[in-house]
Amino acid sequence: MSDQEYWVHIGEEDRHLGAGFLLTREYVLTALHCLRRRSSDDARLVLELADGRRVHGWLCDVAEDVDLALIAVAEAHSHRLPLASPTDRPRPGVAWRGAYAPPGENTQLSGRITHVPYRYRSRAGGAFTGVQLTVEQELGDYSGYSGSPVDTDAGSPGEPEPEERSVVGILMEQQLSREDHVSGTNVLVAASVLHAFEVFSAFHMERLKELTSRPGRQELVPRPRRSEEREEAAQSLVTNADLYLRRIREWEESAVIPRAVADEERRSALRMLRERLLGDGGGGA
Repeated sequence: MSDQEYWVHIGEEDRHLGAGFLLTREYVLTALHCLRRRSSDDARLVLELADGRRVHGWLCDVAEDVDLALIAVAEAHSHRLPLASPTDRPRPGVAWRGAYAPPGENTQLSGRITHVPYRYRSRAGGAFTGVQLTVEQELGDYSGYSGSPVDTDAGSPGEPEPEERSVVGILMEQQLSREDHVSGTNVLVAASVLHAFEVFSAFHMERLKELTSRPGRQELVPRPRRSEEREEAAQSLVTNADLYLRRIREWEESAVIPRAVADEERRSALRMLRERLLGDGGGGA
């Protein structure tokens, strides 16, 4: 599996529900409408990875107004899951691509980002910060691709191609024809991934900072209780710190916080992590 193949098929038992992708190693982001056909609110979901492995998860948070959902991966630390590409701000004129294809479909999508930011009111009734895209592949109906990630594929015209792709959005809907309001067009709408970080409290800076700094075993998502081993506690702290550091980087790149503040937050987080892992005076965790 390459570093880019972080999409998942979401299902329940043997029934396919939709697409999603690993926003972190503990969470899958998807469109809420992809999960409408699940049997219950606490359904045990099957997450099939790009390499064919299957892990399980459960719906842990929803944002009804923006049609987004967050799935917690069960026993995430034990699966060696791939990590999503770095998040980035979408830019008009940049090429995009999607590595995901629905079951039974071999076509992968690509095209251009046309309008950003784009305030869009979804068919579910909510408004979200969107990304308007054109798609090159003429399939007519793109609904099976909902919930899959949108990656940048190249730099803007005249700019060098980036060293690595970045995930900028999650595919949500296809715009319908203005003539008959039924036929689909080659214009798709995605939600900004950075907006998703804003929506769900699991990624808020204060929450991540609290989890990183508190003593003992802390979890981003409640999981079934089991024996608390030292190695698992250390891994949980490292994961929380990683999420927090990624959040700081995103805020710095988006000019939400100045570089000096970001540098100080990074030093503080690493210092607290070191203290928690080594313990006072180098003792136990």
